[in-house]
Amino acid sequence: MKRIMLLVLALILLMAWSTSLPVEAASKYKACSLLTTAELGAVVRTKVTTPDDSDFTVPEGPYKGETVSVCTWVMGSMYVTLSVMRGPQTPAQRAAGLAILRDADEALKKQGWRIENVTIGGVECATYRPPAGLNALPGAGCAMEVKGFTFSLAIIGASVPVTPQQVKGLADRAAARLR
Repeated sequence: MKRIMLLVLALILLMAWSTSLPVEAASKYKACSLLTTAELGAVVRTKVTTPDDSDFTVPEGPYKGETVSVCTWVMGSMYVTLSVMRGPQTPAQRAAGLAILRDADEALKKQGWRIENVTIGGVECATYRPPAGLNALPGAGCAMEVKGFTFSLAIIGASVPVTPQQVKGLADRAAARLR
């Protein structure tokens, strides 16, 4: 469950190196196929690397047994993560998932992080800024429910600051490709 919190918290991030077509992934939800290198590159303003695609099974908590597909791009000190899993099946499952995210945000705030939440078109987004002196990278991310999936996208450590609006724009493009 902590891994999901970190993925969604970091709202974590995306892309494939030399083509502008979506990359086919070998995972359950094919997270790496949801964005193109051109789409990601236009936002992060750097050469986009080949993504790493992986799945894991949630070991405990309200989503125990669910598969999470994660696509991660690492470009120097910047990384982008796109996570997809089946959406909550009950109101109690949704509430428990949201409580975990709120608790994770509160833990970061207690460590001095500045978290600025914003809702854009019904999508929850945030910026995360570490306290001075902490060797951590700032980031922005969005999380949403769409087409029966829970979906998150985060960009961490971009050399040019990325706004929640930019992340949401990418998330909308990726969400449109979910099936």
